[in-house]
Amino acid sequence: MKKSFNLIMVLLGMLVVSCNPMEEIHDEIDTELDNQMAVAEADYVLTEDDYEDLGQSFPNFSSVEDARTLIPTLLSDLFPTYGAGSIINVGFDLYDPLRVQNYTVTDSDYSKIELSNDYFSGMGEIKEFLEIEFPQAEEGAYVRLTYDMLADEKYYSLNDGDYDFVGEEFEAEYAGPAGNAAQYGSFDVRESSDNYWSEDMLIEALGAVISENFGTVAGQKYNVTYEVYSGSVEERSMTIQFDGNAYVSVGGTSYELSDADYDAIGDEFADEYAGPAANAARFGSFDVRSSSDNYWSEDMVLEAVNYILKTQYPAAEDGAKFAVSYAIYNGSVSTQVTNVVLSGDDYVIDTEASVSTIEETKVFAYTNGEWNEPYMLPSDSYTEEFGQSYSNFGDEEEALSKIAIFLGREFPYATEGEYKAVGYRFYNGEATVTEYANYVFKGGEWNLIPTVISDSLQFGYEDGTWVPDNTINYTLSSADYSIIADALAGNAEYSTAVASMERYSNFDRRPGASAYWSDEMVVVAMKALLNEIAPNAEEGQKYVLTFDIYNGSNTTESLGLIKEGGEWVVNE
Repeated sequence: MKKSFNLIMVLLGMLVVSCNPMEEIHDEIDTELDNQMAVAEADYVLTEDDYEDLGQSFPNFSSVEDARTLIPTLLSDLFPTYGAGSIINVGFDLYDPLRVQNYTVTDSDYSKIELSNDYFSGMGEIKEFLEIEFPQAEEGAYVRLTYDMLADEKYYSLNDGDYDFVGEEFEAEYAGPAGNAAQYGSFDVRESSDNYWSEDMLIEALGAVISENFGTVAGQKYNVTYEVYSGSVEERSMTIQFDGNAYVSVGGTSYELSDADYDAIGDEFADEYAGPAANAARFGSFDVRSSSDNYWSEDMVLEAVNYILKTQYPAAEDGAKFAVSYAIYNGSVSTQVTNVVLSGDDYVIDTEASVSTIEETKVFAYTNGEWNEPYMLPSDSYTEEFGQSYSNFGDEEEALSKIAIFLGREFPYATEGEYKAVGYRFYNGEATVTEYANYVFKGGEWNLIPTVISDSLQFGYEDGTWVPDNTINYTLSSADYSIIADALAGNAEYSTAVASMERYSNFDRRPGASAYWSDEMVVVAMKALLNEIAPNAEEGQKYVLTFDIYNGSNTTESLGLIKEGGEWVVNE
């Protein structure tokens, strides 16, 4: 009653005090009203009606930013008696569809896992790179990775259909030879014949067959077996490669070390290199870690290659070339290829040979603590297991429910909490594309991880309106460490620490280490970063920066900063 009386007196004062400006009168009224409104803290979860009132087509938000922008209006309507200092924690649903992040590996990226070449040679190296490049990856994260890969030589033998294809493809260009090849299933290589196939013509024909069967992949080598007629029918082979413009004949004979070869190496070098030899025979690979007691140097590997080639090809002539594939272990197993040429009595590195690489793009998913390719539904499962007319799904809801049942049959020994990343073919009305979904095994069955998740934001009542917490959570990327390094380049005190940080994309937090980053130094680094990436941040903007550290193991730390007086300061 007393507060009502006071309010009336204020209103009467408006009538009798004509000398005060109107703005001051309004401020007095707002202040008095604020003083009378409740100061409270509450929790509220949005309802379907709330989303509709806010103009949303679905009972969720498409982004956190939409929630920040739209929810204050709703709170003003729902809590008209709450005043300055009030806090409301608002729960809402957020549409969070599975997103595949695209990443192209650069030449400098390969050195992050201490590779001396600008390509990967096996899945082990790819997984190691993904672990370093995406250390904060959460379960169910996807990356579409583009990279250069050591190309394994593929083998192919021409069949009757291929010779028919040559006949049709080259009918206009080489009528006689093309028709003869189709008719007899061989290439006439007699120079005196009207149907003669020169080596250049053969390379062109074999390249056309490979492109028809496998597509055109620059750098991929194909060892193609075909039949020729030189007075009698004989079988020949040629290794060809698309160089970006045309197919060319390349390289020497391909040879891959077998289990028997590693056993033979173990016996041959048992006296000279006891540990390395025994290890190679046991594991079928060369341990190339320089710190290992079983270390194989490049010269030692070349010795082993010499021994095997001389055993397998005792009649090889001077100048004979081989591309030798073998397994190495440098923390993970991968394939190495060494090109050699016989020079005198020994095989030496063929300095004129080039390693064959191809560009690949594949999708990888982080599940159960490691990176792997998603499980792809077998092509015959769509018609045989799921009752589809074609090798794809046309209804998303049907696909996701049937896949869960299918996984139960395919993986009957799944453990509680196990994740499974799944790729499936889906017709979207215009084209058949590959879609992905994540499942988790709980309660004895596979459950789809939904694309709508629950989230929350805290709002405070300030200056007559509801204001969302403006904290930006930011995780440093590889590029950010380079930004910090550039910003601190002129600081001699930081030189060792900065060099380490830029090389490993983390902060060394081991006290006493030469590259140690103290708390004060980390603050300086983070301020420098924000000055570069957020130079126009408004006063009061908050950041929580999460960064990689090394303290004996690889982990992360976080630091909060706020912009005050135009400067970034620590926000406890």
